[in-house]
Amino acid sequence: MPVDTHIGSLSFFPLKKVKYSSMRRTPFQRNSASAVYEFVDPSFLNNKRPTIPGGAWPQDLLRTKSIGDLQQIWFQLVKERNMLLSTKEHYLKHQEELGAMPAPSRIQMTADSMANIKAVMRERDNEATDRAVAIFRERVAKGTYRYPPGPQPPATSAATTSIVRVTTAAKVPKERLHELFGKFDVFEAHKGIVKIELNIAPEALEAKRTAEAAWEHYSVTKRDNEEYYKWNKEGHVSRYDFADVEIAPGVWEPIQPSEPGSASDAIIASAVAVPAPAESKRPPQGTVDRLRFDARPSYEKTTLQLGYYPNIATSAPEAIPPRPIHPDEIEGPWIATITYDATDGLPYARDLGVTMIDGTAVTSIEDGSPGVLPPYAATCPIYQEAVRAEEAAEETLMQWPNVPKWKSNYKTWTNRDVADIVAYNYSNVVDYVDREVLLTGKSVWELPISIDYTCGQAKSVPPHAEEPILTFPRANTMIEVQKL
Repeated sequence: MPVDTHIGSLSFFPLKKVKYSSMRRTPFQRNSASAVYEFVDPSFLNNKRPTIPGGAWPQDLLRTKSIGDLQQIWFQLVKERNMLLSTKEHYLKHQEELGAMPAPSRIQMTADSMANIKAVMRERDNEATDRAVAIFRERVAKGTYRYPPGPQPPATSAATTSIVRVTTAAKVPKERLHELFGKFDVFEAHKGIVKIELNIAPEALEAKRTAEAAWEHYSVTKRDNEEYYKWNKEGHVSRYDFADVEIAPGVWEPIQPSEPGSASDAIIASAVAVPAPAESKRPPQGTVDRLRFDARPSYEKTTLQLGYYPNIATSAPEAIPPRPIHPDEIEGPWIATITYDATDGLPYARDLGVTMIDGTAVTSIEDGSPGVLPPYAATCPIYQEAVRAEEAAEETLMQWPNVPKWKSNYKTWTNRDVADIVAYNYSNVVDYVDREVLLTGKSVWELPISIDYTCGQAKSVPPHAEEPILTFPRANTMIEVQKL
C-alpha cells in the first residue's frame, strides 16, 4: 500500500487521489464545541434570554448530600463560575454593542453556594474531629495507652490535698476559720491548711440583687411622695410665703402682714389670686404639623401656671409600697472552701463537731472536690514530669527564649481598627494631606509622615520576622491564602 511520506504515516492514500471529503465533525471539533459551552452562556450563543435564577444552594439542603454529591455540585459550580466570569468579561469589552450583562446576580449566587459547601464540609470535619477526640479520651480512660495496659487508677490516688466546703449562715472571717479548722497537731503557722476561699452563696447573691432593685424603687417612690406632698402640710411656712409680689409694673398687692413686726411690703404668697392653669395644646391633624408638634422642646411641652409653689403642673406620684428587705439585711449563706495539705481533711473537719462560730450557725461540712474529677494524668507526678521534659525539649529545639522567624499570633497583636489607627497617628484636626499641601506643597500621593498601622505594637515583632507562604487553606488562614 503506497504511503505519502510528505503528509504523514497516518495517510494511507495520497491527497491527490482523494476526490470527495466528508462534512462530518471530527471528535476533536466536537470536544472543542462542547468546551465552548462551558465558558459561554448557552443562552447567549443561542440568542435567548437566560433563565430566571432561583438562588444559592442553602446549607440545610447541602447537609443532606453525600460527599460524592457535594463533589459533583462543586464541579458544576466551578464550571458555572468560569462561564459567568467569561460572559461578564465579554459584556464589559463590548458594552456599547451588547449593553449590560443579563442576570448578573448569578455570580454572587455561585459564590454563596461555594461558600456554603465549604461551611458544610468544615462542619463535617469538626464533627469528625470531635468524634476522634472523644474516642481518644475514652481509650485514655480505659488505659489503652498506658504501660502496662489497663484501667487508670482514680484521680484522687495521686492527690496530696483535700478540699472541704463549710457553709455558714453569715460571713465568718478567714482568721477565725483558720483558727478553728486548723490542725492542732501541726505546730507551724499554716496549721495544715493550704488556703481558704470565702465566697457568698449564689442564691444569696441573687437575693441581694433582687433586694437592691426593690429597695431602689422604694427609696425613689418615697422621696417623690415627700417632695410632692410637703407643701400641703398645715402650718408649713417657707421663704416663699414672705416674697414681694408685684402684679404689674408698679402695681403691688395690698399689704397684709401675716405676723406682727413683719415688713411693710411682705404678704402671704399663697393668698394671691391665681388664674386657672393653662390646658395643654391639642395635637394638629396634619402629618407635617404633627411631626413638628412632636419635635417641640421640653420647655414648650410643659404646662406652666402662676400659682403657689410648685408652679409646674405635675401628676401625683405612685403610692409608697411596703418597706422591702434591705440588701445588707441578707447576711448569707456563705461558703468557705478550705484546702488541706493532706487527704484526711474531711474526716478531721467533721470530727471537730463545729456547729456554731461566734453566734453564726454552721449549716454543713461537705466534700469540696469538683464534681467531674480530672484525669489521672493531670495529677500523676510521673506524667507531669514527662510533660515538663517534652516542653524543655521543645524549647531547646526552638531555641527559646530567642524569637523564631514567625509566630501565628503576630497578626493578632498587630491588627488594629481603622479608627484606632487614625486616632494614634493623626493628632491634628486637619487631615494630614491638606496640612502638608498647604504648608509644604508636597505631593498629595506621598505620605508626609510614616503611619504606624500597629499603633505601637510593631515593637513586639522582631525585624527579621517574615510571614510564611501558606499552601494549604486552613480555616483560620483563608485571608493569607487569598493574598497569594
